[in-house]
Amino acid sequence: MKKLLSLSIFSLVTFSLSAQSAPPSTDIHVYSMKEKKGEITLNKGKNITNREGYDNQPAFFNNDYILYSSYQKNGQNDILIYDLYDDKVTNLTKTDDSEYSPTPVPGYDSFAVVRMKEDNSQRLWMYHLDMKKAPQLIFDKIEPVGYFAISEQDVLMFVLGEPITMVMANMTVVDDDIITSNIGRTIRVVPGSTDFTFERTEEDGSHFIYRLNKASKEFSKVVEKPEGASDWTITQEGTYITSVGTKLLAFNPRQHSEWEEIMDLGSMAAKGITRMAVSQENDKLAIVINN
Repeated sequence: MKKLLSLSIFSLVTFSLSAQSAPPSTDIHVYSMKEKKGEITLNKGKNITNREGYDNQPAFFNNDYILYSSYQKNGQNDILIYDLYDDKVTNLTKTDDSEYSPTPVPGYDSFAVVRMKEDNSQRLWMYHLDMKKAPQLIFDKIEPVGYFAISEQDVLMFVLGEPITMVMANMTVVDDDIITSNIGRTIRVVPGSTDFTFERTEEDGSHFIYRLNKASKEFSKVVEKPEGASDWTITQEGTYITSVGTKLLAFNPRQHSEWEEIMDLGSMAAKGITRMAVSQENDKLAIVINN
């Protein structure tokens, strides 16, 4: 494996998370979900943000809460947490910096974020829900980070540059590896395993979803993304969910030979569906819809 000698030479590209200008308006919708052998049923959708402004990058925390990234009136981007039962929202990161891509840290009442400081650096930080401890820098020398996923103590990261690279590093060991390049922004942990799943753009322009064996660092193809699809997620039963236009699609490697339609959201999703997340108990799906 290639060692990551220096990422500081990578120039920022158009994926930059800069908060200097207001991002597009989006809302997070949560649906109750049932799944049996890869067949998914959704109902009782609810817009949990329902405002003009950027609310995005949802991640379920302990099944009953959703962490998400939200653009504030002061020009900062903060991490908010929504209580699905009490319908209550709390701002967790009222700092002078902007935070993005909230992700629960396994085994802790904590979450990791991409924190953008005044110098436009983008590094991973860990925040604690009780807010009694100061935020902790996870990796000092790995930046600029765009997106990531955590499996045990290992972190797989989308690192901005030319080309965009996928880097794996351990939170307790000073070591890192470049796994591959030209990856997409969706990175997930495969439920029931320690493996990761990610997407990569091939030389012919096609987009494939891969599974990465965390131990061997070898990866294999799962399925080609549908034409026009962008973000995706994976259920606790291993079913991939994505969208094309106003439609939600599913693919389970053990049950399906091709992508199958789950639901057409019609006019409410006319401007597109982007990021998605599945709850830990596999009973809820959060999707982001452009306003």
